[in-house]
Amino acid sequence: MTALLHAHSGLRFLVLLLGVVSLVVFGLGLARNQPFGKLHRILGASFAGSLHLQVLLGLALVAMGRWYPQLAGHLAMMLLAAGAAQAAMTLNRKRAVPGMKLPLIGVVVALLLIFGGVMAIGRGLFTMTVVG
Repeated sequence: MTALLHAHSGLRFLVLLLGVVSLVVFGLGLARNQPFGKLHRILGASFAGSLHLQVLLGLALVAMGRWYPQLAGHLAMMLLAAGAAQAAMTLNRKRAVPGMKLPLIGVVVALLLIFGGVMAIGRGLFTMTVVG
């Protein structure tokens, strides 16, 4: 279980990096009125996919008995973050002309929920201590 906990704790840096890069790329794309292309699909899918993997690792930890009361809020916010990122990308893909605005909103909402979820367990985004 320790390896799984360290994987879950370490993967957050990739999730945050992909989130910030997505935020910048989608924001610049919207500001420059660029068409939504392959790079944007890959970036959005990578962010949503890494977030899904993070949620699965967290659920595995809970299933293995790692539970304390603050995890309820953490778990709820992380599930909502993964849902927001995925929903924005899926809805955008189904549009006749995909744009930058919906994925940008999805990334912003997901990042805010991630921040709230981390705060729910009393840690900082970059805290290295594994507690609980």
